[in-house]
Amino acid sequence: MPDDPRRRSTLSRIGGMLRRGARKVRGRRGRAMPDGPVTLQLDGHEAVEVPAGTTILEAALQAGIDVPHYCGGTCSCGTCRVEILAGADQLSPTAGREQMVLGAERARAGDRLACQARLLGPARVRVPDWF
Repeated sequence: MPDDPRRRSTLSRIGGMLRRGARKVRGRRGRAMPDGPVTLQLDGHEAVEVPAGTTILEAALQAGIDVPHYCGGTCSCGTCRVEILAGADQLSPTAGREQMVLGAERARAGDRLACQARLLGPARVRVPDWF
């Protein structure tokens, strides 16, 4: 869907973040993200090195890995849900809206939305098969 304005908006936001450098992106509480690159291992794919503060979705898209995200990464559909296999403590904290979209059971299981979880250190995730 290259003509989808929501997708263009997401890609434009990602591009802006990369041009500014992720260390200048601020977290939900105004704290600066850690400096330096972090590694994301998407199960079944080569590891990707990205700037700290990059979301799992942004990292996957940079690497050419398809992660469903029908809402364009706006935390409203839940299709970018990923299972955290390792490094859950290396991700940004879960916010209220993310918990609402995930649902109580998935949030308790430790799943995250790829559009919301920012990488603060190395992590390994699996994208579940939806269809």
